[in-house]
Amino acid sequence: MLRLTVLWTLCLFLAPLLVLQGLLVRVRTVALPTARGPSSGRFGESSSSLLLLGIGDSVIEGVGVTHVEEALTGQFALKLHQQNSRPILWQTQGRNGDRVRDLIARLPLMDGVEPDLVLVSIGVNDVSHLTSVTRWQWEVTHLIAELKLRFSAPIVFLGIPPLGQFSALPQPLRFALGVRARLLDQSLQQAAKLLTDIYWFDTAIGFQAQQLAPDGYHPGPLACESLATALSLQFGELLNSPVKGSTQEVLPVNLDVK
Repeated sequence: MLRLTVLWTLCLFLAPLLVLQGLLVRVRTVALPTARGPSSGRFGESSSSLLLLGIGDSVIEGVGVTHVEEALTGQFALKLHQQNSRPILWQTQGRNGDRVRDLIARLPLMDGVEPDLVLVSIGVNDVSHLTSVTRWQWEVTHLIAELKLRFSAPIVFLGIPPLGQFSALPQPLRFALGVRARLLDQSLQQAAKLLTDIYWFDTAIGFQAQQLAPDGYHPGPLACESLATALSLQFGELLNSPVKGSTQEVLPVNLDVK
């Protein structure tokens, strides 16, 4: 954390150039439409289906793919169904541009939903809007508390993507945002390690820039499928936890990513 803080401090000396590059990127970046289709679906038929709830930013909303079921939540649900041979319902509550504070404000809309597993994608917009580390830590803590208050299910946070590997971003902006993303992501990882039923997934493992959508920023269909496969292998056993809607025997798991 100290090394990243020092690197970020050095990046601030390039602030005028970074601001200019950021503005140019926003002007030149292709604005992709939101994925088409309903925000919920099912794989398999049964009255005892398990529910995967995806919440957060544009990754959950499906920006970068054509149909919602091709986005990460739908792909994750499909992999869980194939892995566990159990019917999986999925539902998305994503919004392009959301930061942590926005997601917290939208949580009351999800009252009454009782998922068996929650997938959260948040943080990239906090990186690009330069949310302070202190505020990020406070808001992430607040978000986790609100999620645990509403849901008894395990909660998996996607790690913030490695922006330092996004080839669509020019240097030195790419390097600076990469450092900033790692700073916030380390805080998110530490928060997950301190609490039960909160997990963190490292999105940098196996990252391939060529699998990004045409805007060079959002995950395309191949990236969503790759992430979904890795998520199901890492966290599929969480569906055997004693949460609402589950009648499975308790199986102790320890899936914190080191």
